[in-house]
Amino acid sequence: MRVDEHSPTDQVSSTATRAAESQRIQVDTATTSGAAAAAAGDRVDLSGLTGRISQTMQALASQSAQRVGQLNKDYRAGRYQPDAQQIASVMARS
Repeated sequence: MRVDEHSPTDQVSSTATRAAESQRIQVDTATTSGAAAAAAGDRVDLSGLTGRISQTMQALASQSAQRVGQLNKDYRAGRYQPDAQQIASVMARS
């Protein structure tokens, strides 16, 4: 069995960081050249959406890390007994 040292939490954390950075970016087309753009004052604000996505990703990462931790404890204690029939069924569907 191969163990990847990069946890899912690390990957989600970097994604959450990028999402937080994108929250600080505001696009304001009023600064572009052209009278129509200046008059319209168009603006895009994605901070609310990206914030919710970031929170959801962090929550999922936390849940995943907890599940993996529990499986690790069960495996080390000899209590982890996967259902071979269920595994075979899922593998057959792939």
